[in-house]
This record gives sequence, structure tokens and C-alpha cells, in this order.
Amino acid sequence: MSRDLPSAVDALVVGGGVAGLSAATWLGRYQRSTLVVDAGQHRSRFTDHTHGLLGRDPISPHTLLAQARAGLEQYPQVTLHDGTVADLERTEGGGFLATVDGMEITAQRIVLATGVRDEFPQIAGFEDHYGTDVYHCPACDGFDIRGQAVIVLGTGSHMPAYASEMLDWSDTVRVVTDTTDRAFAEDQRAALHEHGIEVVDGVAEALLGAPGALQGLRLADGRVVEGTTVFFSYAHHPTNSLAAHLGCELDDEGHVVVNVCQLSSVEGVYAAGDIAPGLQLVPIAMAQGVAAGVACATSLHGQSTTDRAPDPAPPTDRFTTE
Repeated sequence: MSRDLPSAVDALVVGGGVAGLSAATWLGRYQRSTLVVDAGQHRSRFTDHTHGLLGRDPISPHTLLAQARAGLEQYPQVTLHDGTVADLERTEGGGFLATVDGMEITAQRIVLATGVRDEFPQIAGFEDHYGTDVYHCPACDGFDIRGQAVIVLGTGSHMPAYASEMLDWSDTVRVVTDTTDRAFAEDQRAALHEHGIEVVDGVAEALLGAPGALQGLRLADGRVVEGTTVFFSYAHHPTNSLAAHLGCELDDEGHVVVNVCQLSSVEGVYAAGDIAPGLQLVPIAMAQGVAAGVACATSLHGQSTTDRAPDPAPPTDRFTTE
């Protein structure tokens, strides 16, 4: 979709992944003028398949997003723009002023669907293997590597619990600490040992084998840890700079705190997908996008919109009894 940028919209959706496109779909169905700004930094852009999506399992994430974008063509009120939102301010009238690729655009509502950014291991071969036999999400990809020898790579006290999840699908799990420090407490190591999970202390250097035919991981000291699949977990950073600037409440991990309608602590600002707390799965991001889109649209009842006839429905509280 390549129409000129509008100067004013009912809703600005920041992020064009599954959460943002779901929100835009429902805003379009409510005939609300909507601008989706997509920077193209989708978390799934490296992976071969998206799993667990009802009726579409598996599907290429690129195909899924392409089909979702194409589906927006039926909603003339929705504009999709490939670019970035550099700034977002609250206006005196209760709306918002956004700077999109140097252009100022006003919006009555905001949907933040900016996701998270994963911290990747610094090892040779990572980019070639990521999404093929190297993954970050056990729930997403664990079923498809069942029975394989799994290497769990990463640092931090959360790693033993993360590694233990792999026992749902594999009997052979090894943890590579990727640090010269003593990564885990002794009671954590004892718990891993109790469940048959080996801990290998050492810094990861390179993946061995061709993509799709992983053989293992070489450490900096020359040792080789055998395995056919790698799962990693270092850090996941919510892309929350716009939310923080607007004053949205954030939880301890930096996610935007929302209610059941995906409304943040700032009136008029909704958040959906991985930027919000909870399980980070595609079907959940889609559902949160739907909730945000519908709530955002219905919150505008009684307010006129651009490019729309007839006028929108009045506020429902006008029809309730005291």
C-alpha cells in the first residue's frame, strides 16, 4: 500500500508485525482512518516458519505478513507506510502529534506494537543458522526438534529454568554458559544434574556444520559440544522508548502495562504484542492486536472521522440507564 501520508488520522499504529496489522484490520472494519508505520524490524524475520497458528501451521512469517498486508487493501481508511516514528507527543487537546519520517501527523489514538529486540550470541555462523536450527523460543520451535540433542546457550541466572523447558521435547540437553565466570549457583547446577542436563562452562566461538545440518558448537578453548539444535537466551529488550516518552507505566522488564482491552496507563494509548506483558507467541500477539484495535475504535464512538460517511456511532453510555 503506497498512498501519500495523511496529515491527520483517528489512529496511528506503530509497528507492522502481526499485532499491529491485526489492530489495523479491526480499525479498518470500524471505518476508522488509520496509519500503520512499519520499520520492518519484525522479530520473526529471521525464521523459516511460524508454528501453532490455528489452521495455518506451519506458515512462513514472510507469507503471513504479506497476506495480512494484502488483506488491508479492502479497507480504504487504512494506510500502510514503511518508515519510522521518530517522535510522539501528547497534545493539549488530548490527541497526539507524531513525527513520521520528518512529517508531522496528528492522531486521536495510538496503538504501540513495537515488539522486542533480542540480544544475539556473538558466534561465527549464527546468521546462517538462525531460524533453521538455532532458535530462541522453546514454545515456538520445541516440538519440531523433538528427540534431537539440544545445546542451550546463554548467560544469566534464568538459564537453568530455560534449559529445563527443553526436556518437554528432548532427553539430551546441554547448557553452554558462554562466559568465563561461574554462571549459575550451585543449587541450580545440582538441579540441572538431577534432571540429566549437563553444564559446560566455556565461551562459545562457532557453530559447526551447514545450516540445517548442525553438528555442534566449538568453544574458545577448542572443545566441541555436540548437538543438532541450539536454543539461546541472553536478553530481550522491549522497544519501549515511545511508550516511556509518553509516560506509559512499564513493568520491571520494560513491557507496557495494559488492561484487558490493551489500554495502557495513558488514556488513548494501547499496546499489543511482545511490547505488552505475557507469552510472546504469534497467536497471542494477533489476539492482543484484535483487542487493541476494537477497543481503540469503540473508544472513538461519537467522534467524527476523516474519509467516512455516515457519522460514527454515538457513545454507548448515552443508551444506558442510571
